[in-house]
Amino acid sequence: MLNIKTIKNHLAGEDKDGFCFRSTCSQTLTEQQLIAEMTAYNSTFTEADTAGIMAILKTTVFKYLAKGYAVELPFGTLRVTASGTCDGMQASFSPGMGNHAINYIITPTLSLKNHVETMLEYQQILPDPSRTTRIYRLCTLQDDASESKDLTLAVGSLLRIHGRNLSFDFSDDKQGIFLHGEDNSTRIVKYIRTGSNIVDFLIPTGTTAGSYKVRAVTKPGISYFTADIDTAITVTA
Repeated sequence: MLNIKTIKNHLAGEDKDGFCFRSTCSQTLTEQQLIAEMTAYNSTFTEADTAGIMAILKTTVFKYLAKGYAVELPFGTLRVTASGTCDGMQASFSPGMGNHAINYIITPTLSLKNHVETMLEYQQILPDPSRTTRIYRLCTLQDDASESKDLTLAVGSLLRIHGRNLSFDFSDDKQGIFLHGEDNSTRIVKYIRTGSNIVDFLIPTGTTAGSYKVRAVTKPGISYFTADIDTAITVTA
């Protein structure tokens, strides 16, 4: 099933195309499942036969894509493309250098397009509740109040959270900002600034050196909301 969600379009103006659609696949057909499906398709091939055919197909496609061929498959054409910028006509393309990159494109056949567009199973799911807590990014504050992306902090340093719906009830021990380390968890109790979109706080005295994840817990109604971010901070001794 294709899950479709409406989200805010931050690249558009306020009056036009203010929202856009984004989608995710709810399931994945793995290679082993594909082999099983093909074997079960009223065929005399055994599962071992099908796995062997798939291995040969994979080897052949890899070989010719690496040669720079466009490879035609029963459902579309697969090709490799190069992208990036350089400072002159004589510059060399070097994958992984700067923004030089190898990309992959599949151009579907007309029959595939017609089938999918006619038979696609999808559902439009509800957007995030308006009160859901989110953490968008972390930064440190310098002496001149400017923000820095350096997330290595000493005890007593200022960390800033940018997010959404970050307000919480200080009297509820289950709410607030938490630092989760490998072996411990600390609830922040001293703040410099609290608000719905920005929270500033000091790394507490006694925090041991190590890597920490930041979590926000709020309760705008009868339910708790939890927000995490993959970015970790490093506290130094």
